[in-house]
Amino acid sequence: MSSILLSALRAHEILQANAASNVANMNTPGYKALRTTLTASAEGAVDVSTTRSDEPAPLDTNGNVQSNTDLAREITDMMRARHGFQAILEAISSREDMLDDLMNTLTRR
Repeated sequence: MSSILLSALRAHEILQANAASNVANMNTPGYKALRTTLTASAEGAVDVSTTRSDEPAPLDTNGNVQSNTDLAREITDMMRARHGFQAILEAISSREDMLDDLMNTLTRR
C-alpha cells in the first residue's frame, strides 16, 4: 500500500514539475511543451509518461515558431497535481490513523 501511495506522490511531482517547466518556457521560441500522462498499473501503482507536444505552435510577426505552451492547460495540470497531492496525503494520514488504532487495540489486550 505505501509503495502505491509513494508512486502516486512521485507521479504528481512529475506532473507539477513538467507544468512548471512549460510555464517557465512559454516565451521561449520553438519550445515544445511537455505532456504528462498518469496511468494506473496492474499492481495499482501510478505510472508516468512524459512526451513532447506535437501540437502546432503559433508564428510571431517575423514568421518564427513560438512555444506551443497553453497557459490554461498548464494551470489546470498544476491544479490537478495539487489536488492529487492533497488526496494522497489524506490517504497516508488515514492509513497512519488506522495503524495507530490497531496498535492501541493490540497493546490493550
